[in-house]
Order: sequence, then C-alpha cells, then structure tokens
Amino acid sequence: MIIDKTNSLNIFIFLCLTAFGLGVSPLSRAADQESGWQVSVGLGAGVRTNPVMDNDDIPLLVIPQISYQGEEFFVQNLDVGYTLFQDKERQFNLLLTPGYDQVFFNRWDVNNFIDRSSFASIAKDSVKDGPAGGVVDTELSNSTIDKRRLHKRRMAALAGLEYNHTLYELDLQVQVLQEITDYYGGNEIRFSLSKNIHLGKNDVKLTLGANWQNASTLNYFYGLTEQESLVHIAYRPGGGLTSLLRFDWNYQLNEHWSLRFFSSYRHLSHAASDSPLVVKNNVVTAFAGGVYHF
Repeated sequence: MIIDKTNSLNIFIFLCLTAFGLGVSPLSRAADQESGWQVSVGLGAGVRTNPVMDNDDIPLLVIPQISYQGEEFFVQNLDVGYTLFQDKERQFNLLLTPGYDQVFFNRWDVNNFIDRSSFASIAKDSVKDGPAGGVVDTELSNSTIDKRRLHKRRMAALAGLEYNHTLYELDLQVQVLQEITDYYGGNEIRFSLSKNIHLGKNDVKLTLGANWQNASTLNYFYGLTEQESLVHIAYRPGGGLTSLLRFDWNYQLNEHWSLRFFSSYRHLSHAASDSPLVVKNNVVTAFAGGVYHF
C-alpha cells in the first residue's frame, strides 16, 4: 500500500485540530457573529472512496467539529482566518487552510476525521504530451511503478484570500490559495455555489463546486518520476480542474441532538485521473449518523 507514516508534525497538527471535521460552510460566519465557540461530535457510519491504487477506502465513523467566531478572527473546521471586510452580503478574508489530496496517500491524516504487480517492457522513446502539456507514456500503468520509491505526499498548508457573497439566496465562495509549506509551491483556486433550504426542523444544503490546481500541485501528488518507475518513464501532469457536487441534510431533534446525512461526488481532473497512480476518476463520500451539540 502507498502509505506515508505519520511524522511528528502531523501528530501535532492532529492533536491541535482533531476537533475539526466536516461541517458547515464558512458562508455562515457573517450571520453568526455572537456564537463564540461551538463544538459538536458526529457518530455514525460513512466512507470516502480512495482512487489511488492499492489504497483502501477511508472510513468515517467519528466526525468532530469546532468553530469560533470573533469580531475578525475565526476558526471553521480546518480553516483559520481573519476578516478584512464584511457587510450583510459580502465577506473578504485572509485564510489558512490545509490541502486535500494527501488524504489518499496517508493512512492517518487529519482529513480522515472531519471523510500484485506484473512488469511491462516499454521503450523509453514512446512518451508523448500528457494532459494540459504534461508528459506521459502511452503504456505506463500502475504495474510499472516501484512503490518502495514513491516520494511522500505530505499535508501542506495553503494561504490566501477568500471572498464570500450572498446573492438571490445563493452563497458564492471563491478562494485563491498558495502553498506555503514549501513542499511543492503550488496554487489552487476553489469555487463553490450553494443553496440552503429550511423546512421546519429540516435543513438541506446543495453545493456545486470546482477546484483548479496548477501543474506543481498535481505533479507533487499524482506525478511519477523516472526513479519511481520500473521502466524509468516519468508522468508529469499539467494543471487541471476537479468538480464537486454535494448534498447535506440535518434534522434537529432537540437542543443537543440532530440527525445528519451528507454525500458528495468529486470528479477528478484528467491530469489527476490519467496518472498511473490513480485507478478511478472520482471520489464518493457519504456519512449518516447522529450529532451531539455541546
């Protein structure tokens, strides 16, 4: 299996952020200025499928969540930020947030808590342009990968700007982020459009999103060097766009307990899904259970 052992930094981050999980969108921050600290724990059954070869799907059993809203400073799940400007419809923030893709390579990752080879003989001159200008071999596959030589995919920190806007009862969010931990120097642009529907004790949220990642980001996670290939052929993807569709449902039972279900479908960019490391072009996440609000 392609597993990165937890190092001391990841342990520290996990202990600090273990109460952070999968939760509400930062778009709700502007409407909840007096809440202060909010803590809840979801208990149930769920899974996040893993598109990386030989790696197991990721179980979701316990999903803690913590949030804090001050006058400017806020914490929302794994996001930490500072509000520069805010009115009834708009919000402009500085944001610090972790990357996502390392969850498929690291068995113990903070993002998990919020969701046989045969050898081929290939000529070295059979390379061609890959997705978005990358380089890939037409026959390069997971059977030609030396798993012992794969570089570690570490959890990176991203920093940048976030803009939220509520318009016609729709919530728009845009994040422009740069990797600052100096692992790969990549950048991402995240976009989401969501709609909240309130029906008595039922709260439903529909989200459509996309995440553009540049070549440096995708090459760090899904690229393959000549040293990592048994046939000494590299895969270097270009930039790519991953799309997301998500459904959330909550039902309030009483002051402390609610029921929760969410499901999402993430379609990987061609640059990622064409990697020899990847065996599926999508990630499906689902969770159902009860949530206790402290």
